[in-house]
Amino acid sequence: MKIEIVKNKYVNSLFLLMLFSAIIHMIILFFIAIWTGNLYVLNYFNILSISYFIPNFLNSFFGDVVSFLFALLIYVIILKMNKE
Repeated sequence: MKIEIVKNKYVNSLFLLMLFSAIIHMIILFFIAIWTGNLYVLNYFNILSISYFIPNFLNSFFGDVVSFLFALLIYVIILKMNKE
C-alpha cells in the first residue's frame, strides 16, 4: 500500500496511523449508534469532545443537526481545497 500524504515518511506514517484510528473510531461509533439507537454518539461536536471546554454545547436534536451541517461544511471545504 502506497499512500503518501506528505513527503516525510515518519510524518506520513503518523498521519496514516491517525487516519486509520479515526476510521476505526467512526466504525465503532456507528455500531454503537445502531445498537443503542442513540444518534448523539455520532454528533460531530461530541466526537471532538468540545463538551470538555464548553459543557452541554448544542446538546440537543438541534445540536445534532448543526454538527452534521458543520461536518458537511468542513467536508466541502476540504473537497474544494483538494480539487485538481
